[in-house]
Order: sequence, then structure tokens, then C-alpha cells
Amino acid sequence: MKKVIISAALGLMIPLMSIGQSLLGPGVTGSSLTVAGSPHNFSGDTWNAYTPIVVSGSTATGGQGGQICQPCHTPHNSDMTVSDAPLWNHAFTSATYQMYTGFEFGTSTTTGYIGYGVTAPDGTSKLCLSCHDGSIALGAYGQQNLGGPLTGGAMLGTDLRNDHPISMPYDSFVGGGLHTPSYIYNNYSSGGSGTFVTYVSSGKTVGSKLDANGKVQCTSCHGPHSNGKGYQLSMDNRGSALCLACHKK
Repeated sequence: MKKVIISAALGLMIPLMSIGQSLLGPGVTGSSLTVAGSPHNFSGDTWNAYTPIVVSGSTATGGQGGQICQPCHTPHNSDMTVSDAPLWNHAFTSATYQMYTGFEFGTSTTTGYIGYGVTAPDGTSKLCLSCHDGSIALGAYGQQNLGGPLTGGAMLGTDLRNDHPISMPYDSFVGGGLHTPSYIYNNYSSGGSGTFVTYVSSGKTVGSKLDANGKVQCTSCHGPHSNGKGYQLSMDNRGSALCLACHKK
């Protein structure tokens, strides 16, 4: 079983957690479904304003503006071509990516890099990249093409070599640096100036953070529907609790 350098693995975390924080900021915290201006709530964006309905052949554009759910989901005629896409409504990216490569113990720096066998994103990560690779307009949904693509720090581009690996089978790399999928990870409890950081059991396993195929995806760390923890994180990362859910100290 291959062992991956722990320090390198910990340094992989998506830019939303390290250097990228200075670029992105946590945004407006709270439920993204109710707070305009928070991540994934585009109800206040100019491209999401009301426009008259125009029908051309079988395609209708325009209609009610301020949509919150429809840029990603639709109740009817959803696209089912990608797994883990509930009632998906947004256009898919067709970009080609450079995927993360890691360094293996016991090899030279010129031959030791491995690609984890992942050549392209899949599952929920492909959904996230439909906006976050910057190749498709945010308003490309429901046969519409409104506004422009994502820009700024949240735009990851197609070179993912400096981002946490995604779409990788977690079991294949469990070893010296990673907990097993059955490991029950901890939540941050307390800490601060002059005190030690402490943790309490979450009661959840690492496997609950993986997708149905046991893969690490964007959604292993981020939740699309709430920004209560900042950076769209799925759990509090104070005390590096999110990192340490999977990575051994």
C-alpha cells in the first residue's frame, strides 16, 4: 500500500482553507438558501433579474428573476447524465483538467509523483466545477446562458494540481497518513488564547464524508446549501478539525 507524505497531504487542502482564504474571505455566513449575496445564492445578481419570456422554437428564455434554486436544480426535465446530481439544471463543463499529483515515500523527486489514478473529476466534483472552473456562465441553466463565468479567488480554473485531490478512491490511500473510513472523527470543542484546543466525538465516520463510490469529492469538505461555517465548509475547521477528520496528525 502506498504511503503519501502526511505534510504534503495536509498542504493539499482546497485553497478555500489556506492561502486562498485571503483571496476569498468567508463571505456572508448563514444559510445560502435565504441570504442574498452569500455563496450559491444568486438572487441579487444582475444576470438573475426579471426578463420577459421569449419563446424561440422549443426554447424559452426569461421569466421570473431572483431565482435561488434554479441555477442548479429544476423540478422537471433535469439532466441525469452525471451521478449524484439531484434534478440538475446547470450546464456541465467540458473542460480538460490537470489533476493533482502527490509524492510517494522512497522515490526520487523526479520519479516519485503519482496521479492517484484519477484523470478527470467525476460525481459531485464535476457539478461544482461547472461553475468553479470558470469555463461556463453562472447563468447557464435551463437552456439559458446568462451573465458571465465565475471570476476571482473562487474560480479554480482547470489546473487542479495545487488543490486538494478530488474524485480519488479513499480506500486506496489509507495508510500512514489517513484514517480508515470507519474512523469516527472529532468536532472542535473549545480553544483560544491561553487554552488548549479540545475535541468531542462527532459520532460520524470518515466514510460519511465520501460519496456513494467511496471517493473524496468537493462535497467531502464543502456543503453547497449552507455557509454557516464560512467558506461553504461542511463543518467547523477551528483547530483544523475538518482536516483531521481524515488526516492523521
